[in-house]
Amino acid sequence: MAQRPAPFRDLDWDPERARAFADEIVGVWTELLGSFRDGPVVPPHLTQEAVREAVALDVPDDPMPPDALVAHLREAVLDYSLKSGHPAHLAYITGTGTVPGAAADLLASGLNPNVGGWLLSPAATEIELCLTRWLAGLLGLPETAGGMIVAGGGVANFISLKVARDAMAGVKTRQTGVTAKLAIYCSEEAHVTIDRAADMLGLGTEAVRHVPVDEAFRMRPDALLEAIRADLSAGVSPGIVVGTAGTTATGSIEPLDDLAEIAAEHGMWFHVDAAYGGALGLSDELRPLLKGIERADSITLDPHKWLSTPLGSGCIVVRDIQSLSDSFGVYAAYVHEEEGIDRGLNLGFMGPQFSRGFDALKVWVSLLAHGRKAYATRIEHDIELTRYLAACVEEHPDFELLATGLSICCFRYRPEGTDDEEHLNRLNERLLSELQLDGRVYPSNAIVHGRFCLRTCIVNFRTEADDLDLVLEVAAELGAKLHAGASSTLPS
Repeated sequence: MAQRPAPFRDLDWDPERARAFADEIVGVWTELLGSFRDGPVVPPHLTQEAVREAVALDVPDDPMPPDALVAHLREAVLDYSLKSGHPAHLAYITGTGTVPGAAADLLASGLNPNVGGWLLSPAATEIELCLTRWLAGLLGLPETAGGMIVAGGGVANFISLKVARDAMAGVKTRQTGVTAKLAIYCSEEAHVTIDRAADMLGLGTEAVRHVPVDEAFRMRPDALLEAIRADLSAGVSPGIVVGTAGTTATGSIEPLDDLAEIAAEHGMWFHVDAAYGGALGLSDELRPLLKGIERADSITLDPHKWLSTPLGSGCIVVRDIQSLSDSFGVYAAYVHEEEGIDRGLNLGFMGPQFSRGFDALKVWVSLLAHGRKAYATRIEHDIELTRYLAACVEEHPDFELLATGLSICCFRYRPEGTDDEEHLNRLNERLLSELQLDGRVYPSNAIVHGRFCLRTCIVNFRTEADDLDLVLEVAAELGAKLHAGASSTLPS
């Protein structure tokens, strides 16, 4: 007779134990929420060695006591992390994370559905489809549109270009590989993930045409036409046009309507990378800036940028949701579904991931909890704050404004009487490093017309004018020290 194994329940915490531990974690979280305006964005002069020493902990054979574990999390993780929710964190395009979104993440992890199959996640799948259809409609796409939540804009761009490649080169490309010479056209300011997608798709980075931009850092339609004509003469098939709505460096929105027209005239796929600027669709006042996006075949947008949902919540929407299945659908013998039974879409057969978490919930709950109008008002406010910062830069004798767009401001420290461009580039490179090491404020950088500059991007709903005043105050303070000791501190 078979011997019945005794139960083993060490991993199965009862509700009381789970609540006690969760209460401790929530306590740390709310402590974090209350500390964003206290102290620096990141601990000053942080080193890799110090972080490794603080976080290193061997996995024990026996359970770590909950109080010791929570204490370690508070000390090691919080004390040695950059606080993205700090109002003076103005680097890159990273939202701060909403409270409803973070709470939804806990529920999603507790439920733990695999949103790759409808039967495994009926509610989660339908929520994701409802959410992405709403986002697609917000940008003017038709009822056939839809999409999915993915890790970020890079993944969304990859999926979009995979669908575009298959549509332009023929779906048989999935079986035979890439044989046609297919060109991708994007601007010089396009995100690097366009090149990476071309690499991953077997087209090669040499298939990407970086079209020149105008004085506002937007793709020039005339230069796009010139590049297309050159490829046609060389026997290369023009395949995909990528327009950007909110460039990474300067926040520029390219002439999407003109690009859409050119793509249509040449029978090309039109993709819009709106990872940053797509959020403008929530604002009735700002939505017209995206004119032409409604003509796109695919769109990338990142809720974890200007909608501030927790990472990672990127999004891809396509004009016809069937195109995702055409590009990623496969047959799996171990997935049996009888015809005639009312079941929904299997998102695992519409993208590169089979196993998919419930990432849509944090976006959905954030939008429901705050409402569209609050987001629209905050986005409009961020742009107003950026105009304020740009005006302050122009009024300051030691700063020079180089570019501004949407909620991005690019400027450099330029002491009066300093005109040597090489020296100014080195000075501002060093200033950026000193600002980030100092930790009181945290900008990033850009290169504008060959000039190295400081760059702020306001997608943080805690940032206000006082924080921008602090950016200029600290930059002027550290810049003056560097300039005074330039001969000894700047690299030769």
